[in-house]
Amino acid sequence: MKVELESIGTIHTQFKKIEGMPIQPTGAKGIKGTIEIKDKYVDGLKDLGDFSHIHLIYLLHK
Repeated sequence: MKVELESIGTIHTQFKKIEGMPIQPTGAKGIKGTIEIKDKYVDGLKDLGDFSHIHLIYLLHK
C-alpha cells in the first residue's frame, strides 16, 4: 500500500533546532506557535469557530 501526503500548511514555533525542543506537550506549556494554511485550503476551515477543539495531525520533517 502506498500513502501520499500533501501539506496543507506549515507550523511555526520559536524552535529552530532540535536541541531544547520539547518532545511532550507538558514540556511546551506557555509556548506559542502559529499555523499557516495554504490559501487553497482556507475555505475548508471556515467553520472551525463552531468547535471547541480540533485535532492537528502533523509530520515533523526536520
